[in-house]
Amino acid sequence: MVTRAWGVGIIILSVLVIIFNTFLYLNSSAYFDYNQGTISMARAGVFFPYFGAVCTLIFGLLLFNDRVLGEEE
Repeated sequence: MVTRAWGVGIIILSVLVIIFNTFLYLNSSAYFDYNQGTISMARAGVFFPYFGAVCTLIFGLLLFNDRVLGEEE
């Protein structure tokens, strides 16, 4: 039962990180069109935090949906 509490905490934290990284991306040089050419999300420095947040979101969902085999609710 404690795994659900950890799952909720990880889900909330990763959603906040995704929102914060979205704000950073929208204010980065990859989004604004004043640059010559396009800059990827990785060069802007926001791809890897997104990737980590999505991975932890999936991990939190797995913890939240933790089921014991053979247990009836």
